[in-house]
Amino acid sequence: MKSRRNMILVAAERDLRLLVADGDDDQVRELRHIRAADLDRAAPIDVGRRVRFSKLIAEFVESEWRKGGYDRLTLVAGTEMLRDMRQELPDRLRDRIASVLDREMIDRPLRDIAGQLRAVHAL
Repeated sequence: MKSRRNMILVAAERDLRLLVADGDDDQVRELRHIRAADLDRAAPIDVGRRVRFSKLIAEFVESEWRKGGYDRLTLVAGTEMLRDMRQELPDRLRDRIASVLDREMIDRPLRDIAGQLRAVHAL
């Protein structure tokens, strides 16, 4: 039986943390922490920044998804960021969303994020 692989995106207005949970134990590891400026150095600071960052996240996630053999996708972010990310993700990735945690957790330690995901049965 193939073990599952869960891509977990923890996002906020200026940051994205890419986490992965592999196998049956669902041990969570952080693969990357990306700042909005790292994805788009030309982006101005304005009210459309969150939407622009959501588009960049969608492009990045699609690229990572192709590389990693993931089975499902979990989103962790505040309400507005979740809405923007869902709108920007392509249909084939939106269909892979297994869990959503509507909570700002970008600055939380990895163990806290994993604990919250386990509490809502997202792992």
